[in-house]
Amino acid sequence: MKHQEELLVISHASTIIVSGLDIQRMLHSLTEELRKVIDISWAAITRIEEGNVYFLALWSNTASTRKVGDRIQLKSTAYEWLAANRAVTVESDLLQESRFTNSRYHLKQGIRSIVYLPLIREGEITGSITLASRQPHAYNQRHISILERLTPLITAQVENARLYGEAVETARIDELTGLYNRRAMNEMIANEIKRCSRYGGVFSLIILDIDTLKNINDTYGHLTGDNYLRQVGSIIRAAVRSTDRAFRYGGDEFAILLAQTTTDDATMVAERVRQEVASATREIDIPITCSLGIASWPAGGPDVNDLINAADTALYQAKREGGNQSNTSVTVSTGDARDSQNIPPQQPGNRLRFSRI
Repeated sequence: MKHQEELLVISHASTIIVSGLDIQRMLHSLTEELRKVIDISWAAITRIEEGNVYFLALWSNTASTRKVGDRIQLKSTAYEWLAANRAVTVESDLLQESRFTNSRYHLKQGIRSIVYLPLIREGEITGSITLASRQPHAYNQRHISILERLTPLITAQVENARLYGEAVETARIDELTGLYNRRAMNEMIANEIKRCSRYGGVFSLIILDIDTLKNINDTYGHLTGDNYLRQVGSIIRAAVRSTDRAFRYGGDEFAILLAQTTTDDATMVAERVRQEVASATREIDIPITCSLGIASWPAGGPDVNDLINAADTALYQAKREGGNQSNTSVTVSTGDARDSQNIPPQQPGNRLRFSRI
C-alpha cells in the first residue's frame, strides 16, 4: 500500500513539475504533494553560479527569514560540497552535527535534518533542491529515491524557466543602448502605481529629449548619432540609483523612473543629467544638449498615460523655450503632448525652470 501511494505521488509530482514555468508556484505545489509521503518543513530550489547561491523558489512553514531572490556566498556551505561532489548529501541531525555555515542558520530556525539533491545539466551542477524538516532523521534512502526520480524533471524545468526569462528580458531591452525599452517602461510605471497606491508614497518620471540629434545625423550620419545615443544612455545609467530604472523611450528620447522620489528631488536628478550630457566629451562641432520634463505621481495623473503625458508636456514646453533646460509640471495632463502644434502655452501650478548653460 505504501509503495502504491509513493508511485502515485511521483506521478502527480511529475505532472506538477512540467505544468508551468513559474518555479515558485511549482515548488509550492510540489512540496504539498511530496508532504504526503515525506516530512517537509522548508524547501528551496537554488541556482549555483559564480561563487554564489541564488534562491529561486522557497516554501516554508518555519520562521525562516530567507526570501526568493536572496543570495549567499557558496564558500563553506553545503552547496559548495554539493557542487564539488555532485551527489546527494543528508544531514540527519543538525543538533548532533552541523558541518556547514548554512546548516547552523537552519538549526537556529528550528530545523533538525536536511537533504540536498544536485540539479545537474549536461554534466555540470546548476543548482539544487533542498528539503528540511524539524524532525531529526527525517530522510532515509526511500525518500531519496523518490526525490532522485524527480530531479531531472526539476533541472529541465528550471532551465526552461531561465531561458524563457532571458527571452522576456531581451524583449524588454533596447538593443542600441542596453536600457529598458518603452514596453518595459509602461509595465514598470504601472507596477509602481500599484505599489504606491497600496503602501503609500510618491515617485517621479523624467522624459529626456536630445535637442541636437537631428543636426548630428544630418551632418555626420546616423552611425555618429547612434554613438551619442549610447553615450547619453551611459550617462543616464550612471546618474541613477540601483532602485531607479532608465529607458530608451524611442528615437532620441529617454526616460528615468525614480522610485520614492519627490518632484524637487527628481528635478535635481534631471539637472545633473542635463549638465553631464552638455559637458560630455565629443568629437564633433555640434553641441550635445537635452531637454527634460518631470512629472510625479499622483500629482501628474492617476494612471500610466496621464503621468507620461504630464512629463511629455513639461518636456515640450522646455523645448519650445529654447531647449537645454529642465521643466517641472505637476498639473494633470489630459492630452497628447506630442501634438505640439495644438498645445497652448502651459500654465502648470508649479514649474521650476533652469537657465540654459
